[in-house]
Amino acid sequence: MKITKVEAIPVWYEPTDEYHALFGSGKKKGTMVHAREGWFANLQYKENVFVKIQTDEGIVGWGEACAHPVTSETQAGLKATIELFGRTIRGRDPFQIGAIHAAFDHLFLQGNAGARSAIDIALYDIMGKASNQPIYNLLGGAFQKSFGQLATMPRAEPKRMADHARRLLAKGYTCFEPKMTGHLESLDADADRLEAMIEVVPGTALVIADPNQMWGTAKDTIELLLRRFSGVANLAIEQPVMYHDIRGLAAITRAVPQKVVADEAIQNLASMIDIVSQRVADMVSLKLGKCGGFYKALQMMRIAEAAALPVRIDWTQGSALLDTATGHLHATVRLVGCDPGMDYQLRIKDRPVAAGGAVVKNGRVVMPDGPGLGLTIDEKLISRLARRR
Repeated sequence: MKITKVEAIPVWYEPTDEYHALFGSGKKKGTMVHAREGWFANLQYKENVFVKIQTDEGIVGWGEACAHPVTSETQAGLKATIELFGRTIRGRDPFQIGAIHAAFDHLFLQGNAGARSAIDIALYDIMGKASNQPIYNLLGGAFQKSFGQLATMPRAEPKRMADHARRLLAKGYTCFEPKMTGHLESLDADADRLEAMIEVVPGTALVIADPNQMWGTAKDTIELLLRRFSGVANLAIEQPVMYHDIRGLAAITRAVPQKVVADEAIQNLASMIDIVSQRVADMVSLKLGKCGGFYKALQMMRIAEAAALPVRIDWTQGSALLDTATGHLHATVRLVGCDPGMDYQLRIKDRPVAAGGAVVKNGRVVMPDGPGLGLTIDEKLISRLARRR
């Protein structure tokens, strides 16, 4: 089997009210709801790129990438990079996934993980369809094919966040990731919100505070956690300091009883090795779009698990295609830190997945057992989304 064509298809999604709430659209002037409002607030359309890969045997694979500040990729940049990668792999066997990633590495493009991930997902979709296997079987097999979900929550007043957590619990969500803004207001204001949530969720539900690197210094974070949450076991803190402050993250991990989660600090395989060898965190957070797809995400996962670090799989912002791809990766996690983030599709009104994919039944995600991603794409809708702008 040979790759004959790689298409990059820019699309423009219409955001839902949940999207606007999460990213702070229309917020009160002078306040902050999300650390990345500059990218995502008050947008008319959310910009993504689909990848369609065709083969000489008629098997077609689909992937998707999102424009995002974590990978420093815009929609235009994604399209250009995917087209370059496409020229690089045309004529290759899609099953030679290691050699394909090596070819990308030899282009010496720093970053571009989202573009690489979209192609990687499409290639795994092809391999799954050709072998009649779901992607999780190609990654070593599933440890779990049914699981709960993590809820990403917008920053709001303490009572509103507590009420929101109650509603999410009723829907079957098992863990929660409230967004924080740190010194843009105050660390104690963030703590007030966390306390309100912790009071209404069961002790088995993990609350992962996510300041997106905005809690200042390691000393600031340590002081707050010891003063306000010394006896709270179901609170974790994700990447409170800047991604490059590895020593600071390690200092927090050593000083506080809560689990500390490395997220933005994980830039590539080399940074994962540093985090593991220095015991910088208690858990690692992986996203397909940040890791560069299944191939390298699996390597990072196994490095963490070899060091007995639990793994959390988080969403990559896109349609049900990306949520389903996230589920395939989570299914293969051996040391599960918490249930995955898989509901970004609720933030967009458009539904480019026509059938199949991961579904929620009785509050739990159930993974498909069909080949590849296990879903069908609505190509007519994607064509319309591509003409939206």
